[in-house]
Amino acid sequence: MNDVILDPRAEGIFQQDMSAITLRTDRMFFWLLLAQWAGAVVAALVWSPRTWIAQYWSIHQHVVAALLLGGLFAAYPLYLIRRRPGTRYTRHVIAVAQMLQSALLVHVTGGRIETHFHVFGSLALLAFYRDWPVLITASAVVYADHLALGIWFPLSVYGVTTVSLWRSVEHALWVIFEVVFLTTSCRQGIHELRSIARREVELQDAGAKLRQSNDDILSMSKMLQETNRSLELRVAERTQELQRAKGGLEDQVKERTRELVAIRDNLEVEVQHRTQELELAKRQLEQHVQELEMFNKIMLGREERIIELKEKLQALQLRSTPTAPDQSK
Repeated sequence: MNDVILDPRAEGIFQQDMSAITLRTDRMFFWLLLAQWAGAVVAALVWSPRTWIAQYWSIHQHVVAALLLGGLFAAYPLYLIRRRPGTRYTRHVIAVAQMLQSALLVHVTGGRIETHFHVFGSLALLAFYRDWPVLITASAVVYADHLALGIWFPLSVYGVTTVSLWRSVEHALWVIFEVVFLTTSCRQGIHELRSIARREVELQDAGAKLRQSNDDILSMSKMLQETNRSLELRVAERTQELQRAKGGLEDQVKERTRELVAIRDNLEVEVQHRTQELELAKRQLEQHVQELEMFNKIMLGREERIIELKEKLQALQLRSTPTAPDQSK
């Protein structure tokens, strides 16, 4: 899995996120160490008299050990959390102190097997740092504690007086089992943080492009507004020109209309005159036609009279002409 980030901006975001996680986890362990210190004292008061001295309720040496050792284990990490928060050194010191607190709790409860779960819970809490070398440090402290106390004081670790060396190895194997998965989880968390950082840079770039696009849109909007204003001015000027032209055309139309009305009136008068003249000419023509018809009748009468006279003249000529003698006689 390649976790290398080439973009320095993404690397910066990743480091900021890791710093925030580390500081938050430091603050968590600040209160946890104090609570575990108090818890170790309470556990020593509750469990140690019954565990170590059976029926007697008296201040046991483990109560003093819980009070002093718990404070000693917590003091330096608490100081580092206040003075040097977020550093790698502080994380490893916290890991050592947390495992020592687990060992102290196991000791004051007489090696109860249930208390050993505190070790696994502590490893899970240390995994919040997402720094797997911290788990290695904690595992080494746990193994060294179980190995040393298993050899010289097994009662405080396992609750029995004698124990085999393999018992410590078995506990170490279970710790390694958890650390393997926690390490994988830490590396996966680191990879996810880097991916988030890369996506954030991409989002920033997209946001920058979007802001640039918005700026361009604003610029275009301003240009469009200016263009609209200039167009509105031009339209207003053109409208005024058209109104003036319309006024002139209306005047021309009115003038032309008056002229056409005058022409129409003149034409109507002339038409009336022409109509009257045509009617007069028609009456005169009809009169001429009547005269021609009368003349034609007169001429027809005369022709008939001439024909009759010609026929009478021929008849007279025939009677006045003597009959010629018969040549045969």
